[in-house]
Amino acid sequence: MRVTMIHALAESIPPVRLAFGEEFPEAEVINVLDEGLLADFDDEITPDLRRRMSNLIGYCQDNDADAIGLACSVYAPVVDSARDLVNVPLVSSYGPVMEDAVAMGPRVGLVASVAATLRDSEYYLNLAAKGAGKKVEAVNCLAEDLVSVLRAEGQQGLERRLEEEVAKMAGDVDVVLLGQFSFAAALAHLQKVSPVPVLSAPHSSARTLKRLLLG
Repeated sequence: MRVTMIHALAESIPPVRLAFGEEFPEAEVINVLDEGLLADFDDEITPDLRRRMSNLIGYCQDNDADAIGLACSVYAPVVDSARDLVNVPLVSSYGPVMEDAVAMGPRVGLVASVAATLRDSEYYLNLAAKGAGKKVEAVNCLAEDLVSVLRAEGQQGLERRLEEEVAKMAGDVDVVLLGQFSFAAALAHLQKVSPVPVLSAPHSSARTLKRLLLG
């Protein structure tokens, strides 16, 4: 059972391996990385970028993917237009985790290092809430240094910074959602120290893809 994950950040690959190892170990996970997807992104998905991502999605199916997942949160909107291009399950980085967040809300803390990711996260959170017939309140946390801390200090630095941000918002939310795949490496630590539940997008994606492929 082959699951192909598309990445725009190399740092999101280890968390995906971790999440699938914990949630869907039966899967053969293939990671496809195009760092240009993030380097060329300037706060909006241009037609060229949309086409590049769509081509990658098609490439994954052509190379025997049984399911495809996006690990790059800012490209989640492409999934809506690309679903008709493939005949295997295709999930965005947002869909599965937003359903989990809505179920645990209604006050949902969103943590990201990119303003566009926060904006899209809130949009998809509200969309999931509407689909579930519920209302949610998003509490946004923009911490622009998180990726640079991860690159400079590794997992321990990321855990420290995320713990700081989660602690700040914990009194105002029912659940915290880590808005970027690369943050999932800190999930186990945060689950130990956070007074509220913490969700990781790759863990939610792995659970959803396991359900779609294995029932």
